[in-house]
Amino acid sequence: MKKVQFVVEYLQDHPSLERLAGMLNRTLVGTENPVDSVQWELSREDGFIRCQFPLGPGPQDKKIYCDRVGRVLAEYTLSDQEPSLLRNLFQIRFGLKDAVETDALIAEAVSLLDGEPEMGESWMGRGRERRLQKLASRFSLYLEDHEHLHLDGFLRFRLSDYRAEVQEAAETAIEERLMERQYQEFMTLLKSMVEWQETRTSAVHVLHSGGHAFRLLDEEMRPLEQDFMDTDDTDDKEVFKAEEEQEEESRVVSRLLAASPRQLYIHTPEPESQVIRTIIGIFGDRAELYPDLPAH
Repeated sequence: MKKVQFVVEYLQDHPSLERLAGMLNRTLVGTENPVDSVQWELSREDGFIRCQFPLGPGPQDKKIYCDRVGRVLAEYTLSDQEPSLLRNLFQIRFGLKDAVETDALIAEAVSLLDGEPEMGESWMGRGRERRLQKLASRFSLYLEDHEHLHLDGFLRFRLSDYRAEVQEAAETAIEERLMERQYQEFMTLLKSMVEWQETRTSAVHVLHSGGHAFRLLDEEMRPLEQDFMDTDDTDDKEVFKAEEEQEEESRVVSRLLAASPRQLYIHTPEPESQVIRTIIGIFGDRAELYPDLPAH
């Protein structure tokens, strides 16, 4: 009987090698060849996983086996090798020491890689299943012409585009974490300003009808005077002038900081929007949320 032989070489830790052997041994469950008749044999000495498949008369038999094995190798790459690759990037390339932060960044990078299915050739943002299919196809095509596959070498030299995307995801996760840290530091600074500066008005009502639509009213429900933005400090004028060119949310926050109200009433149908959360984060206990616009 004709046979096809596969040898998978993986010179990493034995527990990971055992997981791979177990995954490969489950490839034939529910097929014409019962799992007990065809076994992947794990050799601890040389780090090889070997198996021989009996070939039937059909010309597609070998391709069927290659597709099944390729799918398992793709699943193993995403579940075991990808997190290890990301961990090495974060710890060696970016010098992270904290294990908890590293785990969080790995999760963020994997989420970026999985993303939503999109068109194109990029590995990022294609959805996990589509990434899995792309990897499986690469492994399957290789196995059709080769009986020996060195898993580490294959990942390093034949999946360089995939490795590049993994690195890009790691860099993006690092950048987003840095931006989040800078944002939190900026919020802490603004909260400190609110706590220490003198109040200039008793109350301000923020009328937010959704999106970028805002109106600011004083305690008597009149439009908030622009006087709160006028100071004798030329530098402050320049700051506010620059802020006039920014988004509406930035201008709202700037005017509220300038008004320095003792109490802030926020009327909004979108309490979870970013700008509302920012305002509440800055003003803390001074801010109160209301779902409806005030009657006036």
